Order: sequence, then C-alpha cells, then structure tokens
Amino acid sequence: MSGADIAADVAAAIAEAGAEVGNGSPLTGVIIRPGNVAATEFGCTLVLSQYGAKDRDGTNITAWDVKALISPDAETDPRNGDRLRVQGRTYSVVHVDAVQPGGVVLMWKCQVRSGGS
Repeated sequence: MSGADIAADVAAAIAEAGAEVGNGSPLTGVIIRPGNVAATEFGCTLVLSQYGAKDRDGTNITAWDVKALISPDAETDPRNGDRLRVQGRTYSVVHVDAVQPGGVVLMWKCQVRSGGS
C-alpha cells in the first residue's frame, strides 16, 4: 500500500468519523489564510476533539483549546496564524503538526483556540 493510498484511507476515516458524531454528513470547515488585502479561504474536512485535563497546562494548552484533525485532502495545508471556521465558530490556529511518516501527509493535528483567551 502506497503513502497516497494510506492518506486516502485516513481522509475517508476522518470524513466517516465526522459524519458519525455529527448529523450524518462529514464535518467541514474553512481554513482562513490572512493576506495583505483580503483573506483567502480553503475548504477542509476535519474532526474536533477535546484535550484531556492532563494535557491542559494553562499556558501552552489552555481551557479554550481544542484539537482539529484535518484531512490530507484539504485545499491547503493549515499554518500557524491561520484561522479555522467550523460550525459558525472561528478558531485561531496556534500549532500545526503534520503527521507524515515517509514524507506523505496523512493528516494535520492542529491546536486551535477559541476567542476565550
């Protein structure tokens, strides 16, 4: 199985997980990239997950942070400083970790923060 095949399987799993915990449709969002004149928006499929109490140190991971697992078939790669809009709520992208064994991105694990901090 190639890296591209694995990435496609991960993309399908993220879409399925979003559908199972949502309304039956995959959870989609928009990555918003700031620009000099206007922001650019890119679609993505994702799953949101909470950080556990042991992960929250109040400094690096706060009470307002959630994990966003973004599918590898997103229209762009998420970056620190982007915003992520999901279900009418906008988060700031604080940290991005590309899961890419063998050089093929399987997903992006993002720490995103709501406006509470």
